[in-house]
Amino acid sequence: MRRQCYSSWTAPETDVLLRYGEFLGREINRVAVPGFVLAFRRSQSDRRDRTSHSHTTPNLLLPLDSGYWSEADGFEACSPSQLIYTPAEVEHRDSMVRLHGRYLAISMEDSALAEPVRSLRFPIALDRPLASRTAHILAARCLTGELSAPDVEEACLSILGQLELQIGDSGGPRPAWLRQVIEICHAGASEGPSIAEIGALVGIHPVHITRVFRRFFGFALSRYIVAIKVERAAAALRAGNLSVAAIAAETGFWDQSHLCKAFKGIFGVSPREYQALFQLKASLRLCAQ
Repeated sequence: MRRQCYSSWTAPETDVLLRYGEFLGREINRVAVPGFVLAFRRSQSDRRDRTSHSHTTPNLLLPLDSGYWSEADGFEACSPSQLIYTPAEVEHRDSMVRLHGRYLAISMEDSALAEPVRSLRFPIALDRPLASRTAHILAARCLTGELSAPDVEEACLSILGQLELQIGDSGGPRPAWLRQVIEICHAGASEGPSIAEIGALVGIHPVHITRVFRRFFGFALSRYIVAIKVERAAAALRAGNLSVAAIAAETGFWDQSHLCKAFKGIFGVSPREYQALFQLKASLRLCAQ
């Protein structure tokens, strides 16, 4: 079922066709390897786009600032930092709705895709935790320009593998309560819900919840809860308005050390290093343009 965050729709004014490696907005950094092009970019618009566009090849997009809007199936306005997959030659609309909003875009050759991804004919928001984690790591390391070709290829293929699992749902039909579990995880307080609390809310035994969650997502529910907190911390670090200690308290970690350990376990860099990448390096590149 398609969930839009805007109820009104206006017919597009013009259609734009973007070729392999081309994306809207201004480029900050780019990493190109055989089969994939990664581009770290910023928007040049502070409005919702009325113009539809399409790409000659499939692509992935990860918004890194608030204010993103998409027509993609499964897009949630309450969780804007979602990884969006768009098939080749499919007309769609999305926009940052924020001037200078940053995002990672990945353009890929058709040969990288396998069934059932190849047959998908509409944009879709990924709900696989491993795919989101991999894309966030790529975004941070893309700014350094130190990504090796094998690392990029492996990461992109891993994301596509998670997309294939999501489309195919090889674990069988998803129970209706699993969607509720995801919503509780994202809507919980800063410290995050416990698995026992989740079980009480959905009326399912915690042991069964953890087993089913891992089967469908390939990721422990406890790690998913921590990953949500880390993603909230990452968003605060990108904004650059608070200290690491203040962000740790605001996002439900015991202290700064606890945040640092969890953050490095997911992103591979410390919170301070991550903040420096997004604040200092991005600013220097923008000033040079």
